[in-house]
Amino acid sequence: MDTEKKYVLIGALIGVITLILAVGALWMLTRPADLVIGCKNFTESRLLAEIMVQAAERQAGIRVQRLELGSTGLCWDALAKDAIHAYPEYTGTLLTDILKQPPVADPFAALVQVRAGLGNRPDLVLGRPFGLNDTYVLAMRDDEARRLGVTCISDLTRHPTLVAGFTSEFNQRPDGWPGLAKHYGLRLERPPVDLSPGHMYQAVRDGQVAVISAFRLTALGDDRRFFPAYEAVPIMRQDRLSRYPAVATAWAELAGRINDATMMGLNQRVDLNGERVATVAASFLDSLGIQKVQP
Repeated sequence: MDTEKKYVLIGALIGVITLILAVGALWMLTRPADLVIGCKNFTESRLLAEIMVQAAERQAGIRVQRLELGSTGLCWDALAKDAIHAYPEYTGTLLTDILKQPPVADPFAALVQVRAGLGNRPDLVLGRPFGLNDTYVLAMRDDEARRLGVTCISDLTRHPTLVAGFTSEFNQRPDGWPGLAKHYGLRLERPPVDLSPGHMYQAVRDGQVAVISAFRLTALGDDRRFFPAYEAVPIMRQDRLSRYPAVATAWAELAGRINDATMMGLNQRVDLNGERVATVAASFLDSLGIQKVQP
């Protein structure tokens, strides 16, 4: 074979290989995901969902799509209609917002009650808790709380002129402001303003509002025990777990391994340090020793 023919043959082979790689890449981009995991529109939900995504990808070797939906109602409806196949939720939210049952403060009792309440939904599976109990708290700036002598929620009854700011969901939920105000007899002169989760800290820092539903400030004691337990749990569609049993195994490895302090640290890395959610989730899974399973 002369040199010219050899180069022509090599060029043709390179062209074929390039075409095969391009077609393969296009197929990977366009084929449907094996699993779709949703989340709500705040940092902790995004992180928990991303941890679920990457754990499934590493351990089950499947294609997973992320889908941020927003509120509890949107996530639940999407799960029920098979538009998503799993998302991270909280026992207190499931109990009060989805099952329309009274709040339960004890985490274990709340979990048992949620499982019982979902007993008529064989299409859904409630996983084991991640380990954090992310119950709501009301919080104020340290200096203002000290100046007014406010240490617990009951103290707010003496300060009706204070301005509160909560997420729109907290302002509407039965286990949020409506139930809390009734439980404590709180009557503020001005209804709480709606704030996005990312703006609450800035608003209270700048004095636009005095009270928010958050942490990392002066937390006001829930002296009449209103807020229910909010253990974070994965909730999933049974048909997808039956199809990909390795996913259930992967998420079971996360059970009890994300406590309150760990979750706060992960949130801070995103909110305060500006790290990407995917990067934080990946480093957390690395720290647990959850590696990619080789085919």
